[in-house]
Amino acid sequence: MFEKYRKRFDRRRLVLIAALALVGLYVGWRMGGFETQPEQKPCVEGRKEIKDKDGKVVQVTRTTCYEDVKK
Repeated sequence: MFEKYRKRFDRRRLVLIAALALVGLYVGWRMGGFETQPEQKPCVEGRKEIKDKDGKVVQVTRTTCYEDVKK
């Protein structure tokens, strides 16, 4: 039963498949394809007013964005 598969997948072919899989994993790792953290949304500066049902301003939220300085 397995004789047919032994002829098809000899040692040389299995080594080639494993080498290609390892190269694919390495390239994916180096290109950042396996990052688990999603990118952060860009900061949007501005002012946001929250109003009640009568239209009066209840809360004002201001957003100020700062650049990250990495040294």
